[in-house]
Amino acid sequence: MSFKRGIRDNDFREALRALAQQDGWWRDVLADPSLIIGVRDEYLNVYWQGQSIFKVSFKGGKVTATTHEKYLLNPDLKDQVSLVEGKFAFGNAEPRMLTRDYEGAKTLEKLKRAASLYSGQEKEGVHEIATANNSVVDVEIAINASGIPDVERNLPRMDLANFETTANGVDLVFWEAKTFSNPELENGKIVGQIKDYRTVIDLHQTEIDKSYRCVAENLTAMAEWSNGRRSVAAAISAVADGTKLKVNSANVGLLVYDFTADQRDREDKSGKTLKERVTESLAEVGVGPERIKFKGTPKGLTI
Repeated sequence: MSFKRGIRDNDFREALRALAQQDGWWRDVLADPSLIIGVRDEYLNVYWQGQSIFKVSFKGGKVTATTHEKYLLNPDLKDQVSLVEGKFAFGNAEPRMLTRDYEGAKTLEKLKRAASLYSGQEKEGVHEIATANNSVVDVEIAINASGIPDVERNLPRMDLANFETTANGVDLVFWEAKTFSNPELENGKIVGQIKDYRTVIDLHQTEIDKSYRCVAENLTAMAEWSNGRRSVAAAISAVADGTKLKVNSANVGLLVYDFTADQRDREDKSGKTLKERVTESLAEVGVGPERIKFKGTPKGLTI
């Protein structure tokens, strides 16, 4: 069992800083605040709507980037391809079917459009929330639950982590996100999921604390390299400068979005709305109403 986040390799950090001063994909990524940079264990994932369009590593003294081949399918394609005797006749279409060269920000936009095809309502909402709240420090958070009694081994990833300023310092808060129509809100799965999250957070508190202090340093540095295009919340800067970060398994919450006013106010046979039913079920595992947020749209949802 382990949890590790952060770019600690000084050579890697310096190479990223130097690359940010040069024209190219990394400078374009930093200049695009709609992209989320997820700091992993000595590598980065660059996310668009839950899809990692770049994995950034440090190999042989150089910064390297890879992307999944499915994101290289040109999203501008519109012509028909004939099927002739069991074979597709690509003909003149073949050269333009793939994005073959990186040609600046316009290529980045193509990758984003291609990646959007593999996203969904829930991931789109998470992306909207993460890019609108500059206190967010991570997305797609996997914590190894292998070998922990009574915890689902293949524990789903938590959607968001953010730093929250309190009267006593800075808290690390994890959030799970669901669309209103997700059946897991009613079938008991969300209760078990959050209970398991809290168990693994307790077991990894020291590692999580150390990791996210390093992540705060990394994100603060990237904001500086971006020439003002990216910013981090004061809480992130403070932790990067040494302010104590509090990791507590009680700080796990739920975000629910994508619903109409009619859906919000609809009651079941007991006379309770979905929000009321979810709030009651989560109270059983110690989640207070302050950690449950319902909003019709993820746009403007603050955490």
